[in-house]
Amino acid sequence: MQLERIRLKTFGCFQQRDFELQDGINLIFGPNFSGKSTLVNAIFFTLTGKPIVPRVDTSAIKNAKAYSGTAGLQFIVDGERYQLYRATGKRIQLRSEKNGAWQIVFDENRVRVTETLLQERFGIMHEQLALTTFLREGEIFEFLARQSTSRRDILHTLLGIDRLIEVRERFIDTRRIAKREQGRIRAHQNSLRFNAQNVDQTELERIEEKLKGLEAAYGAETGDTALIAEWLQHQERLQKRLDMLTHEQNAVLSGFNDVAHLREMITKIETGIQEAAGLEKKREELIQQIGSLESQIAALTHVCDTLRTLIESDEQHCPTCYQKVEREVVQQIIDEKENEKSQRRAELDTHKQSLDTETENLKNRRELEHRLQTFRGLLTRFEQHSGEIAEIQNELRDLTTRLMERGIQKGKELSSETPMGLDKPKLKAQIDQERKRLDQLKQQEAVRLDRLGALQRVNRDAAKVEKTLLSLELACAGVDKTIETLQRQILKPAEEELHHWLEKMELFSISRGSGGQTRVDLQRQHLLPSLTIDGVDRSLMLLSGSEKMFLYLCFKVALAKVLGNPGFFVFDDPTLHLDEERKALMVDFISQLAEEHQVVVTSYDEDVRSGLAGANLIEMTREA
Repeated sequence: MQLERIRLKTFGCFQQRDFELQDGINLIFGPNFSGKSTLVNAIFFTLTGKPIVPRVDTSAIKNAKAYSGTAGLQFIVDGERYQLYRATGKRIQLRSEKNGAWQIVFDENRVRVTETLLQERFGIMHEQLALTTFLREGEIFEFLARQSTSRRDILHTLLGIDRLIEVRERFIDTRRIAKREQGRIRAHQNSLRFNAQNVDQTELERIEEKLKGLEAAYGAETGDTALIAEWLQHQERLQKRLDMLTHEQNAVLSGFNDVAHLREMITKIETGIQEAAGLEKKREELIQQIGSLESQIAALTHVCDTLRTLIESDEQHCPTCYQKVEREVVQQIIDEKENEKSQRRAELDTHKQSLDTETENLKNRRELEHRLQTFRGLLTRFEQHSGEIAEIQNELRDLTTRLMERGIQKGKELSSETPMGLDKPKLKAQIDQERKRLDQLKQQEAVRLDRLGALQRVNRDAAKVEKTLLSLELACAGVDKTIETLQRQILKPAEEELHHWLEKMELFSISRGSGGQTRVDLQRQHLLPSLTIDGVDRSLMLLSGSEKMFLYLCFKVALAKVLGNPGFFVFDDPTLHLDEERKALMVDFISQLAEEHQVVVTSYDEDVRSGLAGANLIEMTREA
């Protein structure tokens, strides 16, 4: 990809202007506040849809007085000429030149669709461009200013391998928690299996059969009088239990027409909760946006205060860049920043109102969840009572049938006449004992069934944990495989390209005053890069500032070659905060890089201008 023209409309400090670019070196030269970094931002934003400075909203790069800003690029890819335009309002348009006329290839405002199309057609990816193609303002200084303890190695800075390691560590921590949960569930399983031993069904059947025989014998010996009396007593107990359960069931349905009405209310509440799904995520997004806006407002306030201090002081030159302070220009910048701050405050108030609304909605949803839990409990109690009522009704029907077989009608009193001399206390005591034993066994069976249900639920939980552990094992293996693939497909070719640039720049021969063989092993010690000079290992952290700086730049160029550089590099004020020696080395590096690639450089330094003589010069002024 060769860049030919930058086109801006209400973008940054520009109302409407075009800038022509050529192959080789393009030097954008001018004083501070003249818009040099705006051009770099325009190139990056047009290609990726994001500002080059991390965590900055796209609305911050448009003209403060305009509703939206537009940046465009004209470029050549594989002999075909294209124009790509992107607005801060998220609309993007791609044109291609056919027979001297421009035709629209696509015109979209769907971000994912357009980014996919650009990636497929031109290989444009945000992270890759930021990593390899662009050197944003102050990036070199930030890198050199880091402490050795926090800058563990250069390669991690460029490849972001730390993120892969962090992901793997999170998977390992989660797997550790899952294994603890698995141990707890297994212990619970063992206790439930012990308590859920099957009751001997044969013993139940034997006792029931024996009880029937005893009752028949007792009835035969007593002329059925005592047995019938016991049946009637049992019928009365069952009827009282039935009345009590019916009353409780009616109390459960208090406030509802019937059980269908209760189920309908549960369904409505479940639907309402489903419709309110995602409130937590939306609320968290609002909180993050509010935090971002508050940070932006604080940053704008700081900038305005700093600029006011500058124009109110007696200093004639900026203490940072040593440029002459033009108070009218600085005041204009302050006014623009104040307007922008007002817009951010309005957005902040709107977001806070939305946050209050979403908080209230979340509170209402939680109340619905509480009501749903209450109604489900009522429905469960109703269904339990219905099952027990059905059992009692069946038993009452059996008793009624037995009584009717002996001529006892429902509601009829049993005659108090009992044959004399037929006292069978032992037989009655045995019947009572067997019935008590039968009740105990049935109670044990009910407990067993309950334990069995709990065991089945725990088994399902154990299966879920097993599945989670398997997924985590696969995830860890996948991360390890990714790191291995990164080593094989990126790091090894990057080593060769890095050595090419180290040899071309004669980087380490400069520091030693003589030639020699320098090798960088990117795959040694678990992705910690190793530097070997003339067969002797040397710590990367002990390199000089110049060596670190150019090793960093050579890494970027090498990775750009391996990852697929679009064909150009953009350096925004690369000599910022550098001394004279490093400036000269940087100019030499840019000149060597321009032999193979198109390079766009911004600077206000006269030494850079003279060092890059012959470059396509784009002069910037504050009046522009």
